[in-house]
Amino acid sequence: MSTSNAQAQIELHKKLAPRYELRYSYAFNRIFEADWHREILSHVPPGDEPVMDLGCGTGLFLADIIVERPAMGVDISFDMLQVGRKTMPEAALITADAEHLPMRLASFRGVVCKGSLHHARNHEAFVENCAKVLLPGGVLVMSEPCNDNPAIRFARWLLYKKSEHFDEGDQGFRQRDLVQLYERCGFEVTRVKKYGFFAYALCGFPDHIGFLRFIPGNKLLSRAFLAIDRVICAIPGLSILAFQLIVVGRPRQN
Repeated sequence: MSTSNAQAQIELHKKLAPRYELRYSYAFNRIFEADWHREILSHVPPGDEPVMDLGCGTGLFLADIIVERPAMGVDISFDMLQVGRKTMPEAALITADAEHLPMRLASFRGVVCKGSLHHARNHEAFVENCAKVLLPGGVLVMSEPCNDNPAIRFARWLLYKKSEHFDEGDQGFRQRDLVQLYERCGFEVTRVKKYGFFAYALCGFPDHIGFLRFIPGNKLLSRAFLAIDRVICAIPGLSILAFQLIVVGRPRQN
């Protein structure tokens, strides 16, 4: 990241760290998050080689990954990582800028990024660094805010502009733009999926949209919303409603 943006992100996430801890404390939210994590991780080839969770924040996704295989969490925010330390004292957590990764080349079977790319400003450097740390045959899996829907794009722009909990420069991606970014950075895109509508909006952010906290049976509702979302995201005409875009790619072989 540029020095100015990196510092801005560090300061923003220092303030947000306690809020993230609260967000993930609700059982209905954890049901949603676990489903999202399974979807992202399902695209990483099986094996014993480690996975990097780049932009891991408080480590919620990382905690699910290390149940299955070795993994390392990397984030620019030391304060976010300290929240993760509370529940994962033995986890490999590294404070680093995604645009200037200090890791050895060709070390990871997969790099997963759950909503971290849009916090950067030099997207090419971010993605190119992911390519450098991947083992041969490794994959980069990113889940990023999807701006294909004009209504969602406008709502996100307004939210990011008006809310103190977001950086105005953190915007989502249209599918074609994220695919082209992968390709410019030397990746072959192997899969593109849409993810999340009802469950994402109603279960994903109880610190922002919190009424589900007070509804009996909210865990059952979370599972029902996830089932509905899978149908919505599988139908081409309806998938434009999705809030997230998941893109999978492998570095092209020279």
